[in-house]
Amino acid sequence: MDKKNTPSLRIEALKEINQKHSGNDVKTQAERALAGLLSLGSLTTQDIRQELDIMHPAGRIKELRDGGYKIPKVWEYYPTTNGKLHRMARYIFVGKVEVPA
Repeated sequence: MDKKNTPSLRIEALKEINQKHSGNDVKTQAERALAGLLSLGSLTTQDIRQELDIMHPAGRIKELRDGGYKIPKVWEYYPTTNGKLHRMARYIFVGKVEVPA
């Protein structure tokens, strides 16, 4: 298993990103989401909401996509702290769309 993707190391990496990109304006939130995607390759809705303190993950991902980033979404099921399964998005960083000159 890739060590940076173990749960505790993922959380630590996301906490560092959250501290580095502090602020709640839309631009800073999008920067945090992008930094997390670049660092870890993918983020769940829960990662973005809980660890990066972004309350509207889909909105920030849409803004990144509008900015030329390829970020597809896949649906996965995760248990909540109560043990119930919930469908959640996982956003995967693919790259940036090259704009012809």
